[in-house]
Amino acid sequence: MKLRALRVHGFKSFADTTEIRFHEGITAIVGPNGCGKSNISDAIRWVLGEQRPTAIRGAKMEEAIFQGSVNRRPVNRGSVHMLVTNEDGLLPVPFEEVEIGRIVYRDGGSDYSINRAVCRLKDVLDLCRDTGLGANAYSVIENKMIDAILSDRAEERRSLFEEASGIGKYKDRRKAAQRRLERAEMDLQRLEDVIAEVQTKVRSLARQKGKAERYLELRARRLNVEVAVVKGQLDTLGARLAEVEREIVGGAQSEQGMVAEVRAAEAEVESLRVRQLDAERARSAEAGRLEEVRGRLVTWERDLAVASERAAYAERRLAAIAEERAEACSRSERLAEEGETLSSETVRLDAALAEARAALAEYRQRAEEVRRRLAKARETLEAIEGRERDIARRGAQLEGDALAADAQGAELGRGARRGRPPADRSRVAGRPLRRPPPAVHRARPGGRPPG
Repeated sequence: MKLRALRVHGFKSFADTTEIRFHEGITAIVGPNGCGKSNISDAIRWVLGEQRPTAIRGAKMEEAIFQGSVNRRPVNRGSVHMLVTNEDGLLPVPFEEVEIGRIVYRDGGSDYSINRAVCRLKDVLDLCRDTGLGANAYSVIENKMIDAILSDRAEERRSLFEEASGIGKYKDRRKAAQRRLERAEMDLQRLEDVIAEVQTKVRSLARQKGKAERYLELRARRLNVEVAVVKGQLDTLGARLAEVEREIVGGAQSEQGMVAEVRAAEAEVESLRVRQLDAERARSAEAGRLEEVRGRLVTWERDLAVASERAAYAERRLAAIAEERAEACSRSERLAEEGETLSSETVRLDAALAEARAALAEYRQRAEEVRRRLAKARETLEAIEGRERDIARRGAQLEGDALAADAQGAELGRGARRGRPPADRSRVAGRPLRRPPPAVHRARPGGRPPG
C-alpha cells in the first residue's frame, strides 16, 4: 500500500486546488520557513480522521479553512482527498485504489467519503485499522511521537506498539462489546421496572374486575328478589280482589262493609301499583347503572388485554436480551483469550525491543565515530575548497592579463601595418604588462597536490 496522490482545496494555505503526486521512491518536500510544508502532513493526518484542532496547529476546527489574504477572499469550506494503492489487499475493500476524502464547513461540521461515497468517521477508522494509517498511528510521525517512542515510560510507547501489532482493533471491539452489554443491562433494568409496574396494574385491575362482577351479581339477585316480592304481593292482592268480588257477588256482607272493604282494597291496590311503579323506576335506574358498570368492565378488560400484551412483549424482550447477554459474555471470553495471546506476544516484542536497543547503542557508537571522521574530512575539504578558490581567483586574473596581452598584440599589428613606430611593449592602454605567473597545479580531491 503506497500513497499515490493528495488533492487539497481550501485547506489552510491551499486556497486553490492543489494536487501533489507521489512517485516511486522517496518524495521529499523542501522549502523555506512559512511556505506551508507542515500543512501537507497536517492534511494527511486530518483526512484520516483527526478530531483535535491542536494536532493540526489550530484552536478550533474552523481554522483549518483558508481564512483569506489581502488579495483573496476566504472560502466557505476546505477539503482534502488522499489516494492510496491497494494492490497488496491490505485495505478490506475490493478496489486497487482507494480515495479517502474529508470536507469541513464553517459551522464546524465534517463529511467523510470513501471512493467518493459518503460514509461515517467510524467507517474511515475501521478501514485504516491495523494498516499503519490513522490520525494517531505511526504513518505520520512528529517530534513528540519520536520522544514517546524513545521514552523510558512504557505507557507512552504502548499505544504505538499496540497499533503496530494489531491489538488496537481488538481493544476497540472489546470496548464496543462492553458498551453494548451495558446498554443491554440498562434495557433489562428498564424492562424489569415496566414489568413490575404492569404487574401492579394487572393485579389492581383483577381486583376491580372481581369487585365489579360481585357487585353485578348481587345487584341482579337484589332486583330478582324485589321483582319476586312485588309479584307475590300482586298475586296476593289479585287473589284478595277476586275473593272480595266473590263476596260482593254473594252478598255475604252488608253494602257499607263491602264498600269500605272495597275502598280499602282499592287503596291497597293503588299503593301496590305505586310501589310497582317505584320498583320499575328503580329497576330502570339499576339497569342504567348495570350498563355503566358493563361499560367500565369492558374498558377494564381492554386495559387488562393491553397490559397482558405488554407483559408478553416484555418477556420476549427479556429473552432476546438474555441471548444478547450470553453472546456478549462469550464474546468477552474470546476477547480475554485473545488478550492473553497478545500478552505473550507483547513479552516477545519486549525481548526483541531490548535486543534492538542494544543494537541501537552499538549503532550510535559507530555513528559517533563516523561523525568524528566526517568532521575531520570536512575540515580537510574546507581547506581544499579554500585553495581552489585562491586558484580560481588567480586563474581569472591570468585570463584578464591574457586578454590585455591579446589586445596589445592587435594594437601593435595595426600600428605596424600603418607604418607607425612600434609602441612600448611593456604598456597597453596605460597599464604595465604583468609577467606570467608561475605554473599552478590544481589540488586533487585527496588534499595532496600532484607530484
